[in-house]
Amino acid sequence: MNNNYMLALLMFCISLFFCAYQAVSEDSSGEIYISKIKIKNPGDITKKQIQQNIATQFPSVLPWKKKPVFDEEVFKQDIIRIMNLYKENGFYDVKVNYELKEKGDNKVEILIDIDRGQQIVLQNFNLAVDPIMDEEENKELLEMISLKKDDFFSAKDYERSKNIIKNYFSNKGYPFAEIDAEALVNRGEKWAKVSIAVKAGSKYHFGKQTIEGNIKVRENIIRRELLYKPGEDYSLEKLDRTRISIFGLGYFRSVVIDTNFNETQSVVDTTVRVEERKLGSVKLGIGYGTEDLLRGQIIWNQRNFFGGGRDLEVSGKFSFLTQRLSAKLVQPYLFGRDIDYISTLATNRDDFPSYTSESLVFSNKIKKKIYSNINFSSSFNVQLSRLSDISRSTADFVESDDYFLTFFNLGLYRSNVDNPLNPKNGTSLSFNLESSLSFLGSDENFITGVFEFKGYKKMKGVVFAKRFDVGIIQPFSNTGTLDVPIFKRFFTGGSTTMRGFPFQELGPLDSSGDPVGGNTLLLGNLEARFPIYKMLGGVVFFDYGNVFQDEFDFKLDDIKYAIGTGLRFDTIIGPLRVDFGYTLNPEPSIDRFQFFLSIGHAF
Repeated sequence: MNNNYMLALLMFCISLFFCAYQAVSEDSSGEIYISKIKIKNPGDITKKQIQQNIATQFPSVLPWKKKPVFDEEVFKQDIIRIMNLYKENGFYDVKVNYELKEKGDNKVEILIDIDRGQQIVLQNFNLAVDPIMDEEENKELLEMISLKKDDFFSAKDYERSKNIIKNYFSNKGYPFAEIDAEALVNRGEKWAKVSIAVKAGSKYHFGKQTIEGNIKVRENIIRRELLYKPGEDYSLEKLDRTRISIFGLGYFRSVVIDTNFNETQSVVDTTVRVEERKLGSVKLGIGYGTEDLLRGQIIWNQRNFFGGGRDLEVSGKFSFLTQRLSAKLVQPYLFGRDIDYISTLATNRDDFPSYTSESLVFSNKIKKKIYSNINFSSSFNVQLSRLSDISRSTADFVESDDYFLTFFNLGLYRSNVDNPLNPKNGTSLSFNLESSLSFLGSDENFITGVFEFKGYKKMKGVVFAKRFDVGIIQPFSNTGTLDVPIFKRFFTGGSTTMRGFPFQELGPLDSSGDPVGGNTLLLGNLEARFPIYKMLGGVVFFDYGNVFQDEFDFKLDDIKYAIGTGLRFDTIIGPLRVDFGYTLNPEPSIDRFQFFLSIGHAF
């Protein structure tokens, strides 16, 4: 029997084992388990909010997950917690009823019926500030707080509004502002009245700045991270952001900002106390994958290299597919805050199915943080490359063995992904434009544009992930694809792209079946990642895409589709990944079944 069929049968049997194991363990324990929890009439309060406020666990939708144990005493307390949750949101007359239905096999189904009653309306809201604020500041503050006249009233919004007001004045130079608040609630007539009086007190300004504890790191490196200046209004938020910014340099084990309030002069002197960490580090790594087999890396990093806040990183990465040696120097504050200069010198060797390439690349990049999660980059690169081990059939798709390329690169990247190694929520967008033009001294003329979107959303314990890539290479000569070096073309297929095809084998092939790449890329992935047991998880996926020979040559009829499943085992460096893909519309020469072993998610 084909090994791939055996693998599919094995994975199916593993799934059955986990389901059977959970069923047997539940039946033999003698305890009562929760099969389902239904919530009727929750209104604006979501099921997730209720779940987060009670101790009773909701059962998983996954059949192999063990059902939670039912404890009636704990559940009765949870009913009180649910009532309090609704009261916090303005439903003071809420009633919560429940029904327990025995389902046999030591299981119970819980039905929770919520009668919210009539909500309290904020009839009057008065905010008085001493000294009187100007109209613009008053409008700004009122827009920030959640209490609004004629809206529904809740104790949660009331407490939140008091905290917002306190923080507002703490960031406007009034660290000792006094808040006197009163809420009058008439439960019979369903109205509430709120009065908040603020005595701002004396206005403070930042004064003397002192740095202590730094030994190897120059004082100016720390000072340029300070987000406040002497004479500016005191702001607690600026102090917090400054501490985070200094700690983010990576030079210190701890960062503390002490404040000394001079009541006579209304001045706040600050002392930044740091404790330096070891500035040099060496990291070693080893791994295995079905495509590159054994792989390893060694990284030496020297922070604050020769002072000035520079970071130097020298790394070596080796596998049976790719070998890379590189040195990267990062110089922050090139022309100001949030502007980094990055210089990289690297030598690469790639042993791919169709060819072997050896390259020397020198890159000069400027990266600018536009917003907290948006970065823009621009670089100028010089690359020397030599090709070898090109088969006769592949040689027809290669114009030269030696290349000298110079190209500009523009990039825009935005991301709010929560965890780069194991993302659960967030999205990322990137756009990259690369131009290799002869008037810059390059041997070839072409422009490459690539757009990528990735999104992650966790729902009921399952992470839904998606990715979409589209890329175009536009050559500027009569040779078309040949004008683009083979190592600059698009390839797809493999463990991180389209898992229904072997590495790089989806797209144009030569007469011997070796991949030669193309000028148009279309790729998409959908995944559902779910827990199985402790650190073990599973995944089901749907991949689609292809690479086309010519630019803007989107042949939608030639899109290939694959489905599959896999296992994930969480580690500190990312999940150990096993994937099994099945192509729905394969090429005659390609096996429908593909197996991949690697570390890290596919995307």
